[in-house]
Amino acid sequence: MNYLKNIIVLLGFTACLVSFSNCAGGKDSMYSLEQQPPFKITAAYFQKWVAGVQNGGSGVNVYLKIEGVSEEIEIRDVYFRNKVTKVVSKPGQPDYFIAYFKSQTNRDIVMDSDPKKEAQNTISGDFPFDLKENEAVISYFQKDTEKYFKISDIQEKPMIAYPSGNPNGIE
Repeated sequence: MNYLKNIIVLLGFTACLVSFSNCAGGKDSMYSLEQQPPFKITAAYFQKWVAGVQNGGSGVNVYLKIEGVSEEIEIRDVYFRNKVTKVVSKPGQPDYFIAYFKSQTNRDIVMDSDPKKEAQNTISGDFPFDLKENEAVISYFQKDTEKYFKISDIQEKPMIAYPSGNPNGIE
């Protein structure tokens, strides 16, 4: 009887291990990456920055030069270092795009006995891609279909340290 009990426990434990083994393995499978996008990325780099005033923050900006973006394509988001943000085009330069990632040093978390007030806290979800430190994924829409393309070997430029005071001396 004890032998049968041990076999059942062992089989149950094995079944649990097998069921959990595929949970994190296929992150990229939900988001299939395009091999040949309909545009060309001619330059990609990122640059860390830090504000010179207390509570001014810090972050990373990702810069992309993308040529051949037709009117039917809309560049949307950049996924970088377990964060995602909207991309904006550089004013007057339609081939240049920037993604601004601000570090969250002081998160405001509401702890209250009222569940309605605590519901204002944002929950960070799982990041959909397994990326190296110098890789990013851009999402774009083409003919109402969202597509993804991974950029590898993004170069790092020297950090920008903004001054602590107003350089013009104007208050």
